[in-house]
Amino acid sequence: MPHVVLYIAMSLDGQIARTDDKLDWLFEVEGEGDNGYADFYKTVGAVVMGRRTYDEILHLSEAYPYADIPNFVMTRNPDRKADHVTFTDEPIDQLIHRLKAEVKEDIWLVGGGEVIQSAMRHELIDRYEIAVAPVVLGAGIPLFPNGTKETKLRLMNQQVYGQFMMLTYEREPT
Repeated sequence: MPHVVLYIAMSLDGQIARTDDKLDWLFEVEGEGDNGYADFYKTVGAVVMGRRTYDEILHLSEAYPYADIPNFVMTRNPDRKADHVTFTDEPIDQLIHRLKAEVKEDIWLVGGGEVIQSAMRHELIDRYEIAVAPVVLGAGIPLFPNGTKETKLRLMNQQVYGQFMMLTYEREPT
């Protein structure tokens, strides 16, 4: 059965983006190679993200980076059309349960905060892989917005990639 994995980077003060959704600060941090991304991506069978995250990905890359696997963008306006992406307003718990039956590999929850918060409310995230960047933004979009369900995690691994610290946690059973 595939796992749902939150694989994301955050600033030291817990922000996943600036208040304007920009990620420029992240690319200024010295990493090591691809910081383990290629190995992680080999385990992914589907991608789920929010619409603002999708829009930012389009600004960062000339070619859509996840075109080789199914992509789902959570949005209140699912009427958009784009190559390689399915826009959906399907409740996240229904979408994830459907994907778990359809894909063999893990399901990557990319972000953003609202999608993560909803997934946590439904206890859908099995593993948290969080790259911590040594940057304090002071403001931005928090990884865990106020009101996020309290969730107990167990540290399974830590890995240093240049100035990034990759922390891997598994959700404790409830």
